[in-house]
Amino acid sequence: MPSDRDNLPSSVRNILLNDWDPHSAATNPAAQGAYDGYIPPLLDLLRSRPPEDAVVEFLHEREKESMCFPSLGTQRLRRVARKLLDINTEVT
Repeated sequence: MPSDRDNLPSSVRNILLNDWDPHSAATNPAAQGAYDGYIPPLLDLLRSRPPEDAVVEFLHEREKESMCFPSLGTQRLRRVARKLLDINTEVT
């Protein structure tokens, strides 16, 4: 039976799609894996038990790398960062 630790990548993927989703990938079934490349480095970051600001910065940097319009700032990323930190805490 899979452990919560095994489900962590899936949980992170769901948060990226449902709570972060800067490219509206959640609305397109063909784009459901759009953020999968961010999961391994994000899991590494979460395992280090970072402060919320570090997770916000990670998300913000990914947006700046891939978005063709100016950043929307970081305040809206705090809720996403807290959710990511919370799921990591639940499985450790």
